Amino acid sequence: MKTAVDRIGSGKARQVNARFAAMASHYLFETDFCNPASGWEKGEVEKNVQDARRRLWQPLPSFPDLAALNAWLEEGCIEQGSAPCVMIPPARPSW
Repeated sequence: MKTAVDRIGSGKARQVNARFAAMASHYLFETDFCNPASGWEKGEVEKNVQDARRRLWQPLPSFPDLAALNAWLEEGCIEQGSAPCVMIPPARPSW
């Protein structure tokens, strides 16, 4: 699969590749694509992922077994998923 989107519509409308749609359905996630020519959006998403990893994995915990790790991951994901999300708009040039 080369791309996830076959065709870009107006606004956030996208025609998603059938294989990508099947993968999203299998792994139970919703798609939210960046807008073309809006490079700041991708950086914002990458930063959010980086921040989530730091909140979850630092300091690096240790677990007696895989079941304890999975329980801890589930608890952390639920906690982060219920936290309020604050979006900061990008700075606009002053020219």
